[in-house]
Amino acid sequence: MFSIKQLIKSFLSYLYNFPQLIKIKHIGKKVFIGNGLQVTSGKGILIGNDVRIGRFCRLSCYPVNDRIGILQIKDRCYIGDNFSILTGADVTINEDTLIASNVTIIAENHGMNPECGQKYGLQPLSGASIVIGRNCWIGENVTILSGVSVGDWAILGTSSVVTKDVPPYSIVVGNPAKVIKQYSFKEHKWVRCDG
Repeated sequence: MFSIKQLIKSFLSYLYNFPQLIKIKHIGKKVFIGNGLQVTSGKGILIGNDVRIGRFCRLSCYPVNDRIGILQIKDRCYIGDNFSILTGADVTINEDTLIASNVTIIAENHGMNPECGQKYGLQPLSGASIVIGRNCWIGENVTILSGVSVGDWAILGTSSVVTKDVPPYSIVVGNPAKVIKQYSFKEHKWVRCDG
């Protein structure tokens, strides 16, 4: 149940963000979005129930080959301030995922052909889907790049740059991110990985 203070805060947030919120295809129940939201091509954005998105966040869907990717933020996700997501392909953030502040997810990229005669910013976009599993924990300042799949219950350590798939029940850190621990259900604890 919302308190009066929470209702007023939500109302003011929706009022402040109204020009951006009307661009979004679907917003579920009990969603809170902080001030300063920026939405580009929101017709591909689907936000589930009980989602919290912090202040000054950017949700951008760009067309690749005349198709806008679908961005799904599923139920009960928490996203901190200054979150930025750029999609040129489908991106799914599954249920109960916790995302800290200053996280960037990039599912698009400009062309990189120096011989084509066009500046990089004018070259055609490409994109590769990203899937983030259920109940993941993504730390401060993490960057997730195109084509990555993050398994359920994974933890991405602060400032990691995730360039390849992350197995379920693992902890990754670094640039590029590497698995340092896996959860052992046999030992009931996180176990350090060799190498």
